[in-house]
Amino acid sequence: MIRFPVFRAVAAAAFAFASFLAVPARAETPAPAQLHVAFVGDSMADGLWGAMFRRLGKDKCLAEKIKLLRRARNGSGLTRLDQFDWVDEIGKIVEEFHPDLTVGSFGINDRQGIVEKDRRAVAYPSAAYDVRYTELVVDVIRAALAQGGSMVIVGLPVMMEADANSDALAKNKIFEAAIKQVGSDKATYVQPWTSGANPDVFKPYLPNARNSMVMVRAPDGIHFTRTGYDMVMDAIFPSILASLKARGRDLEAECPPSVGVR
Repeated sequence: MIRFPVFRAVAAAAFAFASFLAVPARAETPAPAQLHVAFVGDSMADGLWGAMFRRLGKDKCLAEKIKLLRRARNGSGLTRLDQFDWVDEIGKIVEEFHPDLTVGSFGINDRQGIVEKDRRAVAYPSAAYDVRYTELVVDVIRAALAQGGSMVIVGLPVMMEADANSDALAKNKIFEAAIKQVGSDKATYVQPWTSGANPDVFKPYLPNARNSMVMVRAPDGIHFTRTGYDMVMDAIFPSILASLKARGRDLEAECPPSVGVR
């Protein structure tokens, strides 16, 4: 025969266990989806991809949040549609990967006439060239935005040779005008990195964080060294964060200890 105090204790335990089973398990908050960021364009875009890759390699939190898509093509541009069409290519990238953000850099291979797919030509330089080139940039942007993604186009930096620099300045005006023509808050033009001079001048060497002079521009007067690309990424990274934040992902809040810190 079970004594009353023992029986009461057993009953209480049974009731507590039954109550535990009756309470539904707390749903776990799903982790935010990984962001896809595609880099498209020429070798300058590929250099920016490398700088972003290195940045993520130093920040585990960011690396878990962002998946990079390396889709730049060295030697490519917007002018030789008979050989390669970035509008079509970006359309394929968007269709397959649905990037949240596409980062583009174009122009360093476009100091030449435009050749259409049907081999019709538009002379460079000319007013007709500027009109057609603007149309191509607009088409690139619209292709990137087609399925709800965002796009950042990075302006070209100062160049060593006068004719290359003059072309870069003209291309930047076209990029900025094309962004305005598209008229979407998902498309952003990012002002080019500068050496700090005003007006900007080509400087192959600049001081690093330790105030030691380091080579930042490649001998061709166009590209950057690895250190230089890292500096450019430092300059444009806030715009990348801002574009992703506009999509509802505040990476500065999600990864507060090290976002933006090298």
